[in-house]
Amino acid sequence: MDALALLPVLIIGIIYLAVIGFTIWFAITLINAQKDRNNILLEISKKLDGLEVTRNEE
Repeated sequence: MDALALLPVLIIGIIYLAVIGFTIWFAITLINAQKDRNNILLEISKKLDGLEVTRNEE
């Protein structure tokens, strides 16, 4: 079998692995961003729970 015959298979395999790797990287990045956002919102919520809200009646 000619060595050049394997070249397209290798290129397709590398592209396939690159797409899978990019998808996993994107998912992990998105999950970490959501965790950070949730932590910030939790801190804000805790600070707001400590505030006393009064209404000015007219």
